[in-house]
Amino acid sequence: MSEQTYKLNSRLATPEGEYLIQTVNDQKSKRVLSSVFSDGELLETQDELLRKGMSSDEVLKRVKEMHEERTRELEYLVGIYKEVVGGEDAKSMVFLGQALFYKKMFSESMKLFTQAVTVKPDYHEAWVHLGMVQFKTKKWNDACVSFSKCVELCPEFADYRNHLGEAYLALDSCKRAVIEFEEAIKLNVYYGEAYLNLAMAYILNAIKREDFKLFSSQTEKTEEMLRKAEVIMPDIVNEDYLDGRKYLENGDLENAFQKFLHVREIGKDRRRQEFLNSYLKFMLGASKINEKFLTKQIKSLKKAISVNPHYADLHHELAVVYTLLGSFIHTKAVEEYKKALAINPNFRKAKRNLKLAENEIKGFELLVKAIVRE
Repeated sequence: MSEQTYKLNSRLATPEGEYLIQTVNDQKSKRVLSSVFSDGELLETQDELLRKGMSSDEVLKRVKEMHEERTRELEYLVGIYKEVVGGEDAKSMVFLGQALFYKKMFSESMKLFTQAVTVKPDYHEAWVHLGMVQFKTKKWNDACVSFSKCVELCPEFADYRNHLGEAYLALDSCKRAVIEFEEAIKLNVYYGEAYLNLAMAYILNAIKREDFKLFSSQTEKTEEMLRKAEVIMPDIVNEDYLDGRKYLENGDLENAFQKFLHVREIGKDRRRQEFLNSYLKFMLGASKINEKFLTKQIKSLKKAISVNPHYADLHHELAVVYTLLGSFIHTKAVEEYKKALAINPNFRKAKRNLKLAENEIKGFELLVKAIVRE
């Protein structure tokens, strides 16, 4: 394989900031890495393993192709953002905002969600995503306001209760956080993250000594909640989590809390990448959906479901990706029938099957449009 290193850079700007796309072949890992930066901060990296024995020209070609793919993808999102922002279509703002949030373009996503709740004040999906980006950017008080609005609009949604509890916890309001986490668990007894959060709330209360009643049962309650979290989310039991357990056993509550917080946030970042529906909606428009992309997402979602079988959203996202893969494969079948007829125009069976497939694909198109429209 070529030992030559290639690096390509492109810059894109929105009214809120500038983004650098950098693609390079890494000699050590034998991969092509394509990364997006904002103000010097790495937002995300996609990588691809290079085939053994590739020549310098082949490596350069793949670097250029991958760089062009990432640049077109971001150009598409930026272009749609400029069209949607400041408009009146709240649903489009939320869909695009989710896609940008997934891409860690927080300034743009926050502007869209803020505009969406201004246009449609009772749009709870807009409020929850506004709260999520506020939380991610450490605007805790603002996040509390947004999540409180979600709970007001949809008090039966366990996720909204859990989000509000996390915002209270970030503000060291342990008692109010405990109330919300307990409400979330009442609504969904299999809510593993709420159990972990409840354990963290007890630990933080023991540190801050905000509420004596919570402190008096802290040790027993913390242990009970951690055990339940481990049963429902066995994937959280990693090195950081075990370190947190050790700190807890040794009475080092501050470090225990920080370790569990790190475990929770890593899990959130991972799940943000697993919930792809809104992102796929805009990728479809950019013509970036292909069999390789969808197969990769199916593998990722199936892995996530194996450790989070009670997450309805994960099963839904997997169903969406399967539907898109079916549509993609069916389109490819139509292309092959046409190629067969180009070679042999009198191929009667191919003619018949092409007509059947073209009729079927119309149904697929309607199905895909209905699914991504929400």
